Amino acid sequence: MLPKVVVYNSVSVDGAIKDFDVDIALHYEVAGAIGAQAMLAGSDTAKSGIEIFMKTVPAEQPSDFVKPVIKEDNNRPYWAIADSRAKLRGLLHVYRQSGYGKDVIILVSSTTPKGYLEYLKERNYDYIVAGSDHVDYRAALEELNTRYGISTIVTDTGGVLASVLLEQGLVNEIQLFVAPQIVGKKAVSLFRSLNQPLKLRLTRTKKVKGHALLVYEVR
Repeated sequence: MLPKVVVYNSVSVDGAIKDFDVDIALHYEVAGAIGAQAMLAGSDTAKSGIEIFMKTVPAEQPSDFVKPVIKEDNNRPYWAIADSRAKLRGLLHVYRQSGYGKDVIILVSSTTPKGYLEYLKERNYDYIVAGSDHVDYRAALEELNTRYGISTIVTDTGGVLASVLLEQGLVNEIQLFVAPQIVGKKAVSLFRSLNQPLKLRLTRTKKVKGHALLVYEVR
């Protein structure tokens, strides 16, 4: 069974996803209210997040080779990261150490380098093989539901993954957290790589600390 997929992101009034002041704490507070069991990201977004928020990458520790013990009352989501090209080799421990998720699940394809799979095995990261050259998101999402009981997934990536999921008919809902700012001419939109128009249905609006949360159903 496919889980519910929610595309969520903070945007400016003119639809930009960067070049404005994002309240990160508030962004994730609102995301947490969705109640997802997994946060889905692409490798480029995951890697750039490390580069933006960390001056230096900490060294791996012996504990990074051990799968975390997940207690029953742990309500944090998993990180589910698509990385068929092994871009996060040597960096995944940053997410495991962050404390924001239960652990990391990697989505790969059948052409992912074997050395990367060995890297994952040595450190006890779960991974899902889906697709030949690139990750088959439909198959991967179904496996996340089957193996981990994940019924709701949120993605707050830079836009490419969101467009891919929309074009493959995998997105159920879009939530835009609109900041009271305008970027102007250099605005980079969330759905800039989407190849086809889509109709949405506005289902809910909410004012949150000077921001507007807009919730749309994908038809």
